[in-house]
Amino acid sequence: MAFVEPSKGRAKITDLGNKVRIEIPVRSEGFAGWFIFLFLTGWLIMWAAGEVSVGFEMLRQFGLLPRPENWGQTNGVCLFMIGWLIGWTAGGALVWYLWLLMLLGHEVITVSAMSLDIVTRPIGRLHRYQLTEISNLRVLESREGIMGTIAFDYGARTVRFGLTLDPAEARQIVALLKERFGQYMADGKIEAGS
Repeated sequence: MAFVEPSKGRAKITDLGNKVRIEIPVRSEGFAGWFIFLFLTGWLIMWAAGEVSVGFEMLRQFGLLPRPENWGQTNGVCLFMIGWLIGWTAGGALVWYLWLLMLLGHEVITVSAMSLDIVTRPIGRLHRYQLTEISNLRVLESREGIMGTIAFDYGARTVRFGLTLDPAEARQIVALLKERFGQYMADGKIEAGS
């Protein structure tokens, strides 16, 4: 009987000389990742049907589309329908974002002697953390919510990343970052006179 091949991990790690770049796909592997992606796809199809249906009715209410002759006349626009459409559109925008993130998204972490940068692509804002203020870089063995597997303390805040990493791969990444950049982190500095 053949041995099971060890996993190579999901993260793509690139050594750029004075920097390390880590790219982590956002979508989970396996059944759970595909199930969530397919569920969101189905939800978005139903969302679009509701959006179009209510949107056409709103246009009819405003007199921009003709009404079928057998419909009674209504006076004014239904405020409930306007509120529902606003909430439905906002919810749909959030699910579109999650769907796009699962389809194309990846976290990009770039670490140098000066900073640790985290950005989620294709849609995301860059978060830059000063390396000298980072302490307690660690792996969260038990998932505390869905915020990430790797964490560090930054002042009075805990920052997490590595949303879809397995703890074993996260430990390898933390070990690499501590080896390469630990001396620049707050808890890796050697105090004068020590």
